[in-house]
Amino acid sequence: MSANERRRKLTSNGERIYHGRRLEPYRLGVLVDLPDYPGLSDAFPDMAAFALEEATARGVIEREVDLLVKEVRAQPWTDARPLIQAYRELVEEEGVLGVIGPFTTDNCMSILPEAERLGVPTGTICGSVDFVGDFAFNLANGGLADEPPVIANWLASNGHTRIAVVRETTAIGEEYHRFFAPACRELGIETVHELSVYTVESRDDLARGLAACREAKPDALVYLGLGGLNQVFRPALEDIGWDPPRIQTTAFVSAAYSEDKAHRLEGWVGVDQYDERNEVFARVLDRFEAGRGYRPASSGASTGYDLGHVFAHGLGRMRVATSAGLRDAMETIRRLPACTGGPGTIITFGPQDHRGFKGADFLVLRRAVNGTTEFVGTAPVLPWEQ
Repeated sequence: MSANERRRKLTSNGERIYHGRRLEPYRLGVLVDLPDYPGLSDAFPDMAAFALEEATARGVIEREVDLLVKEVRAQPWTDARPLIQAYRELVEEEGVLGVIGPFTTDNCMSILPEAERLGVPTGTICGSVDFVGDFAFNLANGGLADEPPVIANWLASNGHTRIAVVRETTAIGEEYHRFFAPACRELGIETVHELSVYTVESRDDLARGLAACREAKPDALVYLGLGGLNQVFRPALEDIGWDPPRIQTTAFVSAAYSEDKAHRLEGWVGVDQYDERNEVFARVLDRFEAGRGYRPASSGASTGYDLGHVFAHGLGRMRVATSAGLRDAMETIRRLPACTGGPGTIITFGPQDHRGFKGADFLVLRRAVNGTTEFVGTAPVLPWEQ
């Protein structure tokens, strides 16, 4: 086993014997496409494993589960080939029934054809509405279509009607923009300047672009992207002496991973899915901390648990032990309490409905302040004037 692979065997309360032979464990894979990323590459698979352990202890699953975790560096560092190869190895060599991960939209879209070709239920946290298929399941850590109306609502409710937009020239940035533009039109928000940049930009280049944004005299700044620019946003803004009201997508969630990342996002409001008012996740965190010794209060951890939980219920309901049988079982999951999002968020799947999070507040808003984040609110559901 290579250094970027690890196994977790999640044992049941007692050994199961059939005709004198021990039942073999089910096998699931986890694909981590942001390796060595503290707060995500550790907490996500740890929480997925913990969810399976808890479900096994409750009797949801009737046998052991063998979890194989692979960490792969693919896009944006290189192309998608290493991830596709890792996915094929999990399915064709390891014989997993299902795969949890990867994280990012670009990488998830690259393995979608493989999931469909091989017929293996694959649950990701990517935000794209295009991650759709017979075997594609999504508990989106955000949502490229769902976040823009939340951002537009915050802008309008705070009186920001002239905005500058920093948009990444990536599939993620373009899909965000596709849904952000109509959301702004409906609320009377005008984009007075748009800065198109790649997901990796130097501090000096970004500062020059932001200076052009400032010259258009917007009353707020919006960032639509994956989050690579968060490494240089603060110094670039400080270089030009600009401190506008600003909001960004779920690129913001990294602020929960460390104090350093929160400091980088000082002053930003962002779309997030960690909500301390969610009692389901609070209790999971209590149990996890007692057993694991750390408390990852973030959406990376909550989505890891939620995906582990739905696969646990799928394995427990599966009657034909094949990947297709697991897919069919997962489609029966209804109103499963979610760790992710605000109170009352649930997970529901069905045939032709593989986007699991349901509820008005599965997306929330938080602000980075003094090395941590604080809850700002949710996008209200309001009646319209007739």
